[in-house]
Amino acid sequence: MDRNLLLAFALSFLVLSTWSMVQQKNRAATPSEVAGEIQEQPREGVDVSPPQRFPELPEASPAAPPLRASAADAEPVRGREISVDRPLYRVDLDSRGGVIRRWELKRYVDRRGDPVVLVDFDPSSRVGGAVAGTPLLELELGDLSSTIWGIEREEHDLVAFGFEKEGVRVLKTYRFEADTYAFRMLLEIENASKRDIEPRFLVDWAAEVREGNDFREQALAVLHDGSIESRPVAGLGSAGFFGAMFGKKPVSVYEPLLGEIDWVGFKTPYFLGALIPDTPERASARIIVLEQSRAGAVELFFDPVRLPPGQSVAREFRGYIGPKEPERLEAMGGDLRAAIDSGWAWVAPLTRMFSWLLHALHAIVPNYGVAIIILTLLVRLVTAPLTLKQMRSMERMRRLQPKMKQIQAEFAEDRQKQSEAMMRLYKQEKVNPLGGCFPMLLQFPVFIGLYYALRSSIELRQAPFVSWIDDLSAPDELFMLPGIGIPVRVLPLIMGATMVLQQKITPMQADPAQARMMMTIMPIMMTVLFYQFPSGLVLYWMLSNVLAIGHQLWIGRKMQPVTATQSKQAGKEDA
Repeated sequence: MDRNLLLAFALSFLVLSTWSMVQQKNRAATPSEVAGEIQEQPREGVDVSPPQRFPELPEASPAAPPLRASAADAEPVRGREISVDRPLYRVDLDSRGGVIRRWELKRYVDRRGDPVVLVDFDPSSRVGGAVAGTPLLELELGDLSSTIWGIEREEHDLVAFGFEKEGVRVLKTYRFEADTYAFRMLLEIENASKRDIEPRFLVDWAAEVREGNDFREQALAVLHDGSIESRPVAGLGSAGFFGAMFGKKPVSVYEPLLGEIDWVGFKTPYFLGALIPDTPERASARIIVLEQSRAGAVELFFDPVRLPPGQSVAREFRGYIGPKEPERLEAMGGDLRAAIDSGWAWVAPLTRMFSWLLHALHAIVPNYGVAIIILTLLVRLVTAPLTLKQMRSMERMRRLQPKMKQIQAEFAEDRQKQSEAMMRLYKQEKVNPLGGCFPMLLQFPVFIGLYYALRSSIELRQAPFVSWIDDLSAPDELFMLPGIGIPVRVLPLIMGATMVLQQKITPMQADPAQARMMMTIMPIMMTVLFYQFPSGLVLYWMLSNVLAIGHQLWIGRKMQPVTATQSKQAGKEDA
């Protein structure tokens, strides 16, 4: 088999680790909570441009200045903090902006043993990560996301904030559920002024770069028309290395997504924060940069609603801030389960199957590391017929190397005659040069499905294996090299060594120079790639290499020198 196929496989795996698509949406519709007789204006003929919450910045601005503070040097006024304690979480709200300032999970802890805090906004911060800010600039009453609101009601599961100015009254009511990680937010606007107002009900969800394995790959996300649009928080606004090379400029505001917004929020591999609008078909969204490569917000908004004096209007939003437990996300509706990275649509069924199998094995053997080992053995067993066919084809090609080299030397100056002679040799020996490729291509979906199953399963979070491998969802770390702070990770290094050994014993069709390159480049590239991968993934790949090495050695010993009869029979098998 051509070694370039393995290189293509490795590069495809690299691309796969950074790109994903989601399964088709299965949204549960939510009735609108609009009060009174006010109807939304139809989309046709209506200005659907995003609300001008912030001043427009030039696209070429290398670093957008902070945009939340109304004055560059103003010290933010501190509001009153209100805490709500529920069985699964504790939430702190702030009367400054009427926002969710902190959301702490009770049943999940970090590696230090402290509760996982998914929302943690410092009121003194000019960017921060508060949830459910409602600036409502279109009411011309100032930025209500940084204004002190009054406290209308305060109960064990309900908090209501109120703000009134110039005859316009705004009421924001939160209700927190007990047995889920969900809440509801009702935003009501009453117009007792003498002028028409046109609220757009913009609600934002801010996030900033956070440390720790729980916040790796943190991104602002929007489920728009069945597809997730996301931007990593650590790269917000930046053109990136390759983008800068091709002349791409930093941005302060990304293109708005108009209509069919199922939810907006943030996501990490194992946790999700989402806000679900009451009428997804009328909702729009956009992602803005608050501080380049550090903080941003996703905004959810609607077409303007004309509200004459004496009328009122309301909208209800449902929210979720918690773990990516499939059952809970399904129960919430809004297609929140799309936030679980299951790969492309054609891979998702395989991902779900492997996830189920992994959990079933863990029920029998209560160690996810051992479960991964058993799962790897089962995968190798199921794919053994294909692997056997591939290895036999490669072995037969290896044994034709002397004749192939003779042809290459004889027709070194004539590529066409060399190719014709090679084809005659293949036909004479009944050997298919591509016989080892097709089985590998068939196994490719299996590898991808396992990759996503191991990468997205929250059960693997902080799941210990043995000794220093105490978290299969994070890279293993034996110790740090003193002085330079580089971690020594045993599993990726062993995996790289197994790749070197596998390359040595695998039949080579390439010329010596290409073979030496593959012996060096491939293991180094894969070791570097896997050095940052969760140890559960590295464990699977390392064990798969070890099993492949054993299988190849067994094939080499079992296969005798190829006779004409055996070669003819082998050709029939490969056909």
